Amino acid sequence: MRAAQTMTLVVDNRVFLLGLDDLYRSAMKRNEGLELLRCAREVAWTLHIKPADVPVEGYYAEDERLTEYFRLLRAFQEEPNSRVAAVERLPAYRRLYEVTSSPLFGRPRKEDKLLPVGHDALSNALQQLAPHWTIPMLTAAADQAARAMDDYSLVGLAARTQDPVVLAALRESVVLYAQAMLAGKAYQPPVLDWRVDAELADQANRFIRTFNALFPVGMPLPAAAAENAQKYWNAGVKNTVVMVGRCVRVGYDDRRNPVVHDLWGIKRSQGRLEVEDFWAPEIWTTERYRRERAVRVM
Repeated sequence: MRAAQTMTLVVDNRVFLLGLDDLYRSAMKRNEGLELLRCAREVAWTLHIKPADVPVEGYYAEDERLTEYFRLLRAFQEEPNSRVAAVERLPAYRRLYEVTSSPLFGRPRKEDKLLPVGHDALSNALQQLAPHWTIPMLTAAADQAARAMDDYSLVGLAARTQDPVVLAALRESVVLYAQAMLAGKAYQPPVLDWRVDAELADQANRFIRTFNALFPVGMPLPAAAAENAQKYWNAGVKNTVVMVGRCVRVGYDDRRNPVVHDLWGIKRSQGRLEVEDFWAPEIWTTERYRRERAVRVM
């Protein structure tokens, strides 16, 4: 019987970031569906705010608790900051403000609203290049912005790779449960080869430390280091399997009537992952893109 060959599993920048995305979202779903939803409900009850009637984007359509949280946060993001006085002493509001102001999501942009939104490297690129948005131009500009802004948000990390698939996937961050298993032949434990750029790992560890400090109870993210290569390989492979069909709105053009939205969708073409850029007069969610377009374009 021939000796089985040793398999080498390479954890490069793409695998690492898709793994980080999967681990982050798995942990974040728990935080949002439990602690942060309770906070959002308390703030909404105090201010008599109803959930926003908007399309449910990303993974928030997967669970009714996440859907409720998504719609409450969207409602808060439209409330003027004149309402802060009524809730600023509430621990629930302070916790939501702490989370939404975190560098995990870029630089907080308050814009006179009840809660801020994150301005990350891709937001910066979209702002600088408007209205001339193409995937190659935005990918290059987002990388430059991430370095200039010292942006170590999830999107900022993706931007540093200049990989539009990673950039679109992490901006949308859909996490579904799937795992590829190795079976059949005589087994030799694979060799893991950690090839993540040192600078990217340093920036990612800032993101990881910030996340773990912000959510000390629950599922901590592992450090970006060679000893955790197996965890990132497993999570990255799982994420690669399920991310075809992700769709994310990156911007909009209000010079047109009606307003049109710039959307990026991940498709598979000739065995490779690609990002499709298209405009639409309404927001396309991942669920709609997968149902109506992703299968056709794959």
